[in-house]
This record gives sequence, structure tokens and C-alpha cells, in this order.
Amino acid sequence: MAARVLPFLLSALLLAACTDNANIPGVTQDPEASAKAAYPDVPPAEEANELIDRGQKLFKGLTCEQCHSTGPDRSGLAGPPLGGYADRALEHQDHDPLKARRWTVKHIKDPRKYPGSFAGTDEYRGTFMTPFNRITDDDLRALVEYLFSLR
Repeated sequence: MAARVLPFLLSALLLAACTDNANIPGVTQDPEASAKAAYPDVPPAEEANELIDRGQKLFKGLTCEQCHSTGPDRSGLAGPPLGGYADRALEHQDHDPLKARRWTVKHIKDPRKYPGSFAGTDEYRGTFMTPFNRITDDDLRALVEYLFSLR
């Protein structure tokens, strides 16, 4: 009996692991569409403060600090430091706050298609960020606001 059930269970697990994001509520598959859904506008200050608190929890929960420091120095981690992120993102996107936030959403969802300012530099050659394409658009909004608070 167990010999018959095991292949079925393995197939079910494999299928679950390979399932696309279409069945996850609040997750938009396309990075461009996700960016627009997460950021129809730049949040007002009061909303931004609430998002920053939630985003900080998400940053820790998603284990972002395993690769990124929140200060200006790399601190021996694999990924670039995120201190001053907002300034770099704004410069990269013509100092447009909405465009910079939307680009950040796209970068988080598909970092190879939307590489950051450190991509291809000698210091980070061969280092690639994992795509986080299963995060809801609402959570992406909170995470991005947290990143923009790291000035």
C-alpha cells in the first residue's frame, strides 16, 4: 500500500512546488502589472509610516537581512547594502518617486530582468538576487516603503 501511495505523494509535492502564482490571492504575475497594482500612487506620509512598520517586519520575515545590510556598508554580506537605497533608486529613475517605487517592485519580482545599480560590478560579479515573485502586491508596497525609509 505504501509503495503505491509514495509516488502519488511525490507527484503531488512536485506539482505544488511548480505551481505558478496564478492561484495565490493578491499576487500579480507580471512584474510591470504588479508594480502598477502595488503603486497606483505614492502613499501619503501617514500611510507610508504604517507601511514602513509592516515592511520592516516583512524584510525580517523574508530573511532579506541574510544578504543585505540596512546600513551604508556591506558588512560582509553577499548583497549590496540598502542604506541610502531611496537616493540610488530615485537617481536611477529620473528622480521620479512613483517610477522609482514601481521599478523597485519589478526588481524584487524579477531581479535579472530589472538589475540593480550594483549588477555587473566586480564586487558583485556572480551574485544574483533570488526573485521574490510570490509576494502579494500589498506586501510589496510595504516592503518598498521600508526600503525607501533606509536613507
